[in-house]
Amino acid sequence: MRFVPFVALILLAGCTSHEAEPSPSPSPSVSEPPEAEGPVGNLAGAGKDADWDTFVLPCADKSKEPVIQQVVTADVTGDSIADALVARACESSTVEVFDGSSPAQRPWRIDQPLLSSPTAELRRPWVTGVEVQAGEIIIKANGHAIDDDSKTCRRDRLVFAFKLAGTDFTQLRLENNPAGKCLPAG
Repeated sequence: MRFVPFVALILLAGCTSHEAEPSPSPSPSVSEPPEAEGPVGNLAGAGKDADWDTFVLPCADKSKEPVIQQVVTADVTGDSIADALVARACESSTVEVFDGSSPAQRPWRIDQPLLSSPTAELRRPWVTGVEVQAGEIIIKANGHAIDDDSKTCRRDRLVFAFKLAGTDFTQLRLENNPAGKCLPAG
């Protein structure tokens, strides 16, 4: 009887807790199921790195491609998730707002693009800056005075302010500061 515990002690003496146990090899005839793909993330995670020109509305002139001018991420919906504000230009600019909780592959546009109202379109705004301050979207743009029929150059510095009310954006104000000279568009 004394011999068995001694042999067991010798066999255990070579094993330590630091040694890795060999992992069993899968049987060649059994294939493992593929791992399920995890969620690929929401728009808030993609932010500025998303392929925005595929998500914004196309230009009215189908021969032109929209140009992404600026992408800003900020919470405009009040859900503590960063939404994406995408300024895009064709003949003039608009700003599209996408819900930050939407999937990065198919972002949800909130309401109509900002600066797409008939009054704003008359000014042919060209976005120079977008920011969010206390839930208000502030858009700076160069544009035309409504009474300017020539439309040869943008002479007004415009500042638009919008706020989300429910599921629609409301324009809070528009400041028009004439520059007295042609301003850049692009």
